Amino acid sequence: MVTTSEIFHDSRILNEAKTLAKNYQVTILAKKYPGQVRKKMPFSIKLIPYWRLPWFQLDIFSSFLSLIRAAFRENPDIYHAHDLDGLLCAFAAALLKGKILIYDSHELWSATYPFANLRGLRFLLPPLEKILIWRVRAGLTVNQSLADYLSKKYHRHFLALHNAASLSEKRNSTKIQLNLRQKFPGKKIILHLGAADEGRGMEEIIQAAQYLPEKFILVFVGGGKTENEAKNLALKLGLKNIHFFPAVPPEEILPTIAQADLGLALTQKVSLSYYLSLPNKIFQYLSAGLPILGSNFPEFKKVIKAHGLGETVDPSRPKLIAKKIQAMLNPQKQKIYHQRLARAFQDHYNWDIEGQKLLKFYQSII
Repeated sequence: MVTTSEIFHDSRILNEAKTLAKNYQVTILAKKYPGQVRKKMPFSIKLIPYWRLPWFQLDIFSSFLSLIRAAFRENPDIYHAHDLDGLLCAFAAALLKGKILIYDSHELWSATYPFANLRGLRFLLPPLEKILIWRVRAGLTVNQSLADYLSKKYHRHFLALHNAASLSEKRNSTKIQLNLRQKFPGKKIILHLGAADEGRGMEEIIQAAQYLPEKFILVFVGGGKTENEAKNLALKLGLKNIHFFPAVPPEEILPTIAQADLGLALTQKVSLSYYLSLPNKIFQYLSAGLPILGSNFPEFKKVIKAHGLGETVDPSRPKLIAKKIQAMLNPQKQKIYHQRLARAFQDHYNWDIEGQKLLKFYQSII
C-alpha cells in the first residue's frame, strides 16, 4: 500500500491492512510526519522520510519523489494506491515491474473542492487521474455513488467499501481526555466531529446556534484550518453556547462521541465530490450509537433515512437546521433512534461485513 496520509490517523487504510494481513503479507509505505508516534500493527509500516522544503508545493513534490523511490525498492504482487497522490507514487513502479495496480479513491478527485493548497494545480487533477488509471486493474471507493461514477467514467470495476467500525472495537475507555458530560452537566450536547475546513458546514452550524435554547451546547472536536474563522464568527454573533476542542486520539473517538446527544454531518454542496461523499464521521456516530443530522445528499440519505438513524436537511439553511436539532432531541425520538442505530451497526454497517467484501475483491483479482 502507498499513501501520503498520516497513517496512524487513517482508520480506513488501517482497517483494510488489518483485514488483508489475515491472508496476505502487507506493507504500507507512508509519508513520514514530524512527531509521529509508532503503533504496533499486524503488518509492516515503513515511514518514508523526505527533504522538507519551505514552499508547500515543493515540499509535497519532495515527499512524492521519496515515496516513488520507496515503491521501486519493493517487489510486491500488488500495489494498492490510496487516493490520487498515492496512485501517482505507485504508478511507475507498477508499470515498469509489471505488477497489478489497485486504486483506492477516498473521494472524487476529478471534481474535488478547490482548496487553497490546490490553487494553480486543481486543473491538473482530471487529466492526471485519466492518465494514471490506464494502468489500474480495479478500484475501491467509499460508497456506491462514487463506485458507479468511477466505473462508468473509467470502465473499471470499483467496489464500494464503507469505512465502518468493527463489532469488536471498544466503545468505552477508562481514559478519556475530553469528558463532555463533566464539562457540560445537564446540557444537550450537539457534536460536530472532524477537522475545520471549507465546505464542512461550520459557518451554517454556528449560525444555527442563534436559534437554539440556552441548554443546547454546540461542540466542535477536531481543530483544523478554518477553526479561527469559526471562532471569530461565534464571537461576532455573541454566542456562548459554542465550544471548540482539538482532535482526540483515534482510540478515544468513539467513547468521546458516545457522550453527546446528537451528531452533525452538514457537508455543503460546494463540489460534486462533496455532494456524492459519505464522511467517516457518519459511521463513527453510528457505531457510537449517536443519532445523526446530515445533509440531504444521496449517500447520506441511504444510510440515515433508510434506516431511521436521524434526519437529513438542506445544509445551507441555519434556521431549518436549528429546528431539526430541537425536534430530534425529543426523548421519545431519541429512544427510537438508539434502537435503530444498534440494529444498523450490528446488521449492516460494521467492518466485519466490509472486510469480507475486501477479501472477496482481492480473491477475484488474484
